[in-house]
Amino acid sequence: MALKAYILINTHIGKISQVAEILRKMPEVKRLDIIMGPYDIIAEVETEDHQALSEVVLKRLQNIDYIQHTMTCPVITMEGD
Repeated sequence: MALKAYILINTHIGKISQVAEILRKMPEVKRLDIIMGPYDIIAEVETEDHQALSEVVLKRLQNIDYIQHTMTCPVITMEGD
């Protein structure tokens, strides 16, 4: 079963669209919303396991220009399970 997580993302001012464009091309990103509040973007991602999630966040997301900070929230129980 796939591991699902929500990643909250802060970007540099004025760079939300550029970051969102890059994220939309990632196969692990299943949904992406630009939001208001303390974070700029919320991405729903799916990976095979925790190791794959760590690689997506640490090696890919955090190396995208204009991303300042991320918070990863793995789903522990899905509705209906």
